[in-house]
Amino acid sequence: MAMKNILILTDFSENSWNSITYVLALSQNRSCNFYLLNGVNSYENEFEDQSSNQLLLVKNKNEKDSKKEFAKLKDKINNCPLKGNHNFFPIIADTNIIDAARAQIIEKKINLVVIGTNGMLSNGRQNNISPIAEDIITKLKSSILVVPFEARFKGMKEIVFPTDYTNFSEGKLLQNLSKLISYYQSSTRFVYMAKNSGELDKEQHWNKEALHDYFLDIPHSFHSEINENFELSIENFIQKNNTDLIVMAAKNLNLFEQILFRPKIKDIKYYFKTPFLVLHQFNY
Repeated sequence: MAMKNILILTDFSENSWNSITYVLALSQNRSCNFYLLNGVNSYENEFEDQSSNQLLLVKNKNEKDSKKEFAKLKDKINNCPLKGNHNFFPIIADTNIIDAARAQIIEKKINLVVIGTNGMLSNGRQNNISPIAEDIITKLKSSILVVPFEARFKGMKEIVFPTDYTNFSEGKLLQNLSKLISYYQSSTRFVYMAKNSGELDKEQHWNKEALHDYFLDIPHSFHSEINENFELSIENFIQKNNTDLIVMAAKNLNLFEQILFRPKIKDIKYYFKTPFLVLHQFNY
């Protein structure tokens, strides 16, 4: 199997370590190049006003501190039973995290970017992902794995793919998903999301049939969830089916707004426990 190149954004926190151990478990029995990126002077203003609980990304550390933290992280990885047969490369950037990650995606031919999130604040006042994470998901032309702090890798038996069938998923994007499904022998459930009608128009029918044809030889099924609150529909569906991973197409911003970026329902469990894989068709 070809070597995969994975970029992990780290701030050396326990939250960040959890995202590292998750992707190491996900990558068992494969050989990967892991590029660990810490940004210097990145998004300084955003971090000043946000709780340390909010998001695991880059903090403003000077280069000397980053080198010390990377030395500790290297020891931690070496002592981790999930280390596997991988290569690890620390990277300290002196530009903002978006520009730094973009450069690495091109230079290292990155297949996947990994970020971590701690979901909502404990007091429930905020239940949306931070602007930094939103920028990473929407502006980086690479698939993004978003790992909540409470997520633990327990296999990849059940994958849910929320969709409204309004965007045809290009072959490259579907290829990335089919590779994941085939590797883990997963079952994929395509869930049609609508607020007040389960009826599909001609284009939606065509897109649904295209999905079915593409995954004809791979276990999959189609479902519908009609609810004003998309996040509540997904929450119920995940609990009912013991979902291991939520997969979404990056260009489907309408669903992102309610399910990931700005959900209206407090205390939704998937925000803390279920990883998101955001697929782009631009991967190397």
